[in-house]
Amino acid sequence: MLKRVVFTAALAAALAWPASGQEKMQSTARKVSETSSSTITATVEAIDTAKRELTLKGPEGKVVIMEVPESVKRFSEIKVGDQLTVRYTEALLVDVHKADASAKLGETAEAGLERTPGAKPAGVLTRTVTSTVEVASVDAKAPSITVREADGNTVSFRVRDPKKLEGVNPGDKLVVTYKEAVAVSVTAPPAK
Repeated sequence: MLKRVVFTAALAAALAWPASGQEKMQSTARKVSETSSSTITATVEAIDTAKRELTLKGPEGKVVIMEVPESVKRFSEIKVGDQLTVRYTEALLVDVHKADASAKLGETAEAGLERTPGAKPAGVLTRTVTSTVEVASVDAKAPSITVREADGNTVSFRVRDPKKLEGVNPGDKLVVTYKEAVAVSVTAPPAK
């Protein structure tokens, strides 16, 4: 689900971004650079080492379960009571351009992990996702665009600037690229 939400935001941002001049999609790529971040500090309430899951309780009492990937090598050092600070940054370094007509619909992702040295576990997990979608319909009057993903689902977007739709036709394939990052650090529980 997160993948779909982020992909949808990336495509919407690229197509809704104000145009600079009379450029057409068929001749140039659209690049958008925008970042939004959110940070939360939660207390580790429980640890399931077999499933690599942490049960976290936020400042307002909300409890969530967070899956920790195998790439986090210092998982065993996290203790019940530790404070976990999670900063999620969705950096929409978006590139939208027409794909070759023979391109297959689908998605690829590259992930990376940068460990931060210190007494407690910390690091930044990054992911770059590239999706190829097919334009299902274009409505210049609304203005809006509907695209079909590899799984057959369609997603519609309102487009802020109708000029962004110039040269875009049903059947065209688009390539959308975005990046996201999650930074996590663990600190000792506060002294009582």
